[in-house]
Amino acid sequence: MIINIVAMLILISSCLVYGQDAFTARVLTIEGQVEISRQAAGQAAMQPIAFKAEDTLRAGDRITTGKNGRLVLGLSDGSQAVIAPKTSVVIEDLSQSPRSLFNIIKGKTRIHIEKLGGRPNPYKVNTPTAVIAVRGTIFDVMVGESDTEVFLVEGEVAVINRRLPDSPRILRAGEMTRVRFEGPPRNPSAFKPDRNDNTFRPREVVRPDGATGRIANGPGTRPDTVQKRPDASSGARPDFGRTGTATPPTANRPTVKPVARPGGRP
Repeated sequence: MIINIVAMLILISSCLVYGQDAFTARVLTIEGQVEISRQAAGQAAMQPIAFKAEDTLRAGDRITTGKNGRLVLGLSDGSQAVIAPKTSVVIEDLSQSPRSLFNIIKGKTRIHIEKLGGRPNPYKVNTPTAVIAVRGTIFDVMVGESDTEVFLVEGEVAVINRRLPDSPRILRAGEMTRVRFEGPPRNPSAFKPDRNDNTFRPREVVRPDGATGRIANGPGTRPDTVQKRPDASSGARPDFGRTGTATPPTANRPTVKPVARPGGRP
């Protein structure tokens, strides 16, 4: 227990030392049904906004993916997050120290935090039940109705129950834990390295230049991407969600390369 607490304090102190630079988050790729909502000045409710690849997002923006939706978010330090289908996350204030990347409300997210010149690059990720402190690592977060599961692919993270900050669990590569509302995180246990890869596997995405991001279930929406599924050669029509119309790919449109992933990096 003492060792775990000391390790947690080291992670947090690293955040305080290295968390001074301002960082930004931007949309790298969009696939399927994705909505980004923002609170306008003077308004209490979040409203869907138009967006496109390379747009910069703000603290407080909420990203929601549908059952076929994925979004890859890039940070100015080279870190990335893959937001899987049926997920809702809120971007937190990256200017604070330590930097707080996401509040993951529900669903599944893979996060790859790059080291900065070989030194730790500290972040925090929040969920309804857990706080995850990281310093340059790859990990998956899966948030259910009553618990959070954390799977560590590379590096080291400290996981705590939000209600029990004095009882952290330290995960090392290949270990996972689960955090419920009551009680400390479970003791670490092993998992297969490729266990979650299918969840975050990127499809081939063709992104037209200048296309606007699609607002899921919103009026007057346009598809932001054209996705080519494995069964496209059989004549099956791609599923672009319930809104917008399909825009056929052309030879002049660039193909976005898949994001590197654990257990079979492209």
